[in-house]
Amino acid sequence: MENIKNIVFDLGGVLVTLDLERCKAAFVHLDMPQVAELIDACHPAAMIAQLERGEIAFHEACDEMRRLSDRSQVTDEQIAAAYSEFLTDVPLAKLRMIADLRRRGFKTYVLSNNNPVSMTTVRRMFAADGRTMDDYFDRIYLSYELHELKPSEAIFRKMIADSGMRPEESLFIDDSRSNLDAAREFGFSVYMPSAGEDFSHLFDPLTQ
Repeated sequence: MENIKNIVFDLGGVLVTLDLERCKAAFVHLDMPQVAELIDACHPAAMIAQLERGEIAFHEACDEMRRLSDRSQVTDEQIAAAYSEFLTDVPLAKLRMIADLRRRGFKTYVLSNNNPVSMTTVRRMFAADGRTMDDYFDRIYLSYELHELKPSEAIFRKMIADSGMRPEESLFIDDSRSNLDAAREFGFSVYMPSAGEDFSHLFDPLTQ
C-alpha cells in the first residue's frame, strides 16, 4: 500500500462504535418490539434502506414504525432517541489518528450508508476533541444525499467522480464484506477491521 494517498472510512463499526442490543432495548422500552427486530447493521429492513437512500423522510419512517407496532402515541423524537442508542461514541484515539493522517498529507473521506437523524448524533460525537466533523475529512459522502446505498456501483462511481480520487491510490476501510468486495472491483485497497479494533497499525508503513 505504499502508493496510498486517500483513505476512505465507513462510519458505523469503523469509526463510530455501535451497540445493537442497546438500540433494540430502547425500542422494546417504547413497547415497539416489532421495530427492534428490524434493527440490523449489515442488512437493513426495506423501510430503513429507503430512509438511508433518501427516498423517504424520517417522519415517514416513524409513521411506518408506529404502524408496525400499533403505537401511534410514540413521537418522532422518542423514535429518534431510541434509534440513536445504536451509536455509542467515536473514540478519541480515532479522531486523533485521522487528524494525524491529514497532517501527514493524506486525503481522508467518509462513505457511509446513513440517515439524517443518525448523522446529527454522529456529528456531535466528532466534536469531542474540539473540532467539527468537517475538520477531519476532505469530503463526506452519505447514502441519503447520494440516493444510493453501498455496495452499489453507483455510489462508488459518484464518490470517485466528485472527489477525483484514483482508486488504485486509495484505501477503503469498511466492516462489510460485500462493501469491500465492491470497492475492490474498482481497484481500491481494502481492509475490514474487527469490532472495536484499533487499526492505526495500518498506517505505520504509510507514514514512515
